[in-house]
Amino acid sequence: MKKLVAIIIFATVFFMPSFVYANENIRLFVDGSEMFGLSTPPIIVGERTLVPARDVFERVGGVVGWHSGHRQVSLFFGDDVIVLTIDDRTARFNDDFIQMDVPPIIYNDSTMIPLRFPAEVFGFEVDWVAEENTAIVNSPGNGNGVVYDDYDIPIISFPPIPPAEDIGDISDKEELPWEGVLEDDELPPPGVVVQGGSGAAQDVSTSTIVNMSHPQTTITSLRTPLDTGSAAFVAVASSPISEVQHFLLPDNRLVVDIHNAVSMICGEFASPANVPVSAFRASQFSQTPRVTRIVFEVVGAADYSITLSGDRTLLTVSFSKNRISGVFAQSDSVSDSLFIQGDVLPAISISTEGFPLFLTINIDNAAMDAVGGAFANGVFASHFSTGQHDDGSAYVRVYVREWPSFSTAHSANSVALVLHHGVSGVRYDSVNRELRISRKFAMDVAQIQQDNEYLRLRHTFLLPPQAEVLGRGEVSVLDGFVNSFSLAPDSMGNIRLTFNTARVLNFSIHEEAEYFVIRAHLPREVSPFVVVIDPGHGGSDPGTRHNGIVEKDFALMISHKVMQLLDADPFVQAFMTRRDDTFVSTLSRAEFANDLEADLFVSIHLNAAEKSPGVINPEVHGIETWYANTESRGVANIFQRQKIMHTNAHCRGLRNGPNIVVLRETTMPAVLLELGFITNPDEAARLKGTQYQWQLVNSIYRGIVETLGLA
Repeated sequence: MKKLVAIIIFATVFFMPSFVYANENIRLFVDGSEMFGLSTPPIIVGERTLVPARDVFERVGGVVGWHSGHRQVSLFFGDDVIVLTIDDRTARFNDDFIQMDVPPIIYNDSTMIPLRFPAEVFGFEVDWVAEENTAIVNSPGNGNGVVYDDYDIPIISFPPIPPAEDIGDISDKEELPWEGVLEDDELPPPGVVVQGGSGAAQDVSTSTIVNMSHPQTTITSLRTPLDTGSAAFVAVASSPISEVQHFLLPDNRLVVDIHNAVSMICGEFASPANVPVSAFRASQFSQTPRVTRIVFEVVGAADYSITLSGDRTLLTVSFSKNRISGVFAQSDSVSDSLFIQGDVLPAISISTEGFPLFLTINIDNAAMDAVGGAFANGVFASHFSTGQHDDGSAYVRVYVREWPSFSTAHSANSVALVLHHGVSGVRYDSVNRELRISRKFAMDVAQIQQDNEYLRLRHTFLLPPQAEVLGRGEVSVLDGFVNSFSLAPDSMGNIRLTFNTARVLNFSIHEEAEYFVIRAHLPREVSPFVVVIDPGHGGSDPGTRHNGIVEKDFALMISHKVMQLLDADPFVQAFMTRRDDTFVSTLSRAEFANDLEADLFVSIHLNAAEKSPGVINPEVHGIETWYANTESRGVANIFQRQKIMHTNAHCRGLRNGPNIVVLRETTMPAVLLELGFITNPDEAARLKGTQYQWQLVNSIYRGIVETLGLA
């Protein structure tokens, strides 16, 4: 079976919206029907026709994937895949490499790929009628029988896609785009649950998902046990899900079909060790009607349940509990160790709520079959007990004579908690998210330097040299907020106290009678509003560059200036999707804002105008604001008005961009600000001026505070 990893589907690839004045009106016919409503019309580059990848190839039944880190687009048909890299003429067809006449490009917000090459290697007929500026593509059997073989590689026949009215029940749907997932003769009739033989998984769902009529939705992500902290997978939909069907095949594959749904996920993924699933995969299984399919390869006779959230946007597939078969204690002269063994690797978190008497190891989604015991000659611990929580998790409680530092280690199916010396006088309270430091040394908390590296999920306090009495080492926390903290000296003799976090947090420090207290806060606990500033492009993606201005650099500079104003505002907590010249995928930017539950997302860009690829139009100028939905349109109007009022620039108005990833995938009001056309020499000159830059910055800040009702 082919292993396709971490391919994320995008409706289009988000780059700077630019204005293209095409000098040709190219028509495209597929199987006799003209294609209308393309995100970008076909273009001619080097005597080759380029078309928007997803619009065209999904129309004929393929699956299109995008890997932002490598700027690669992948086309799937049956068991075959073509991989194309932006601006690179070398393509990969399965395991072969082929040179194309022209490379794929990013053009007018779309991934444009050569039409002839991928179509022909998949067995389609391609023709060009020059006098009519028309490209013609026919599936095998729908054309004149002529198949081009310009590239001297095997021709793969792909069956014609039947018209919508001819598509019947689930047994007629096309196969998933990888080898051996489902064969047509394996599919049961709709609504029938097929159970396997001995050792098969069992459905223990306690409720039935009722079908309802809703508009088409999009499956935007699939959260795994690494995200959920449990033995559960969660498919996240952008709007209510209409219908869900599931069935178990005889070889213990659990198939979950989400009807009336477009998939933004495609590929095969390795499963975490703490669930009875060896692998899982997802794709757009059917185009007409739209069906997203998720397949789990279940290991053994695991119980599973399938539920839908009340708002029908979260579909959860949960698997059986991990049986904890043994808990063993061991001590030497310097440390105590507790080993917890399960059927698979236990997923644990540690609570210090019982300080100073005991600490608790919570084991998610687990059945406790082991009993308590004692630490023979324990350095810190005397004994431990085991039990079961009401929420389905298990626990081990470790009773201590002296509060230790602790860390964790794991093997294939067991985890070890190690109690040791190293850090003393320090205790983390996971209930209140507080680190309490005994006042063994003098410290002015008002003078303590902090470095919040939130994009790296790290926050550091620089303590004075006297803090060396606390020792050094790393202490595990694993409470869902803080993963661990560590103490270590730096080259100047100061002590670096570093928190490694599970999510973006803020930290504060204050004094009490017996302790210095460092507290971890969620951003919304610090300020009533959370805003994300998104400097466009970055790293290997420079954006547009003209007249001495590079878009990625200008966007970052303006964003830092906006952050200066926001950081001084006590009502707003602001974050950036990148703080330096780093590449960040468009989907990651949206997910960052969603994880923060931000109130507003503002993406900052520059514009460019082209008459045709590579030929600029220096006349176009002005400022515009993009939005993707009705909720964001009013916000876009505020920002556009503020920008024009502060800069007196030419107003190009509002632009609707429903397929711009950072606008489409954010769950809060989101706008994309185009601050001017650097292809226009006069506008580029103004953008280089410090005074004009601060006018733009002030307009963005005023747009934010007006949107939040703070003006």
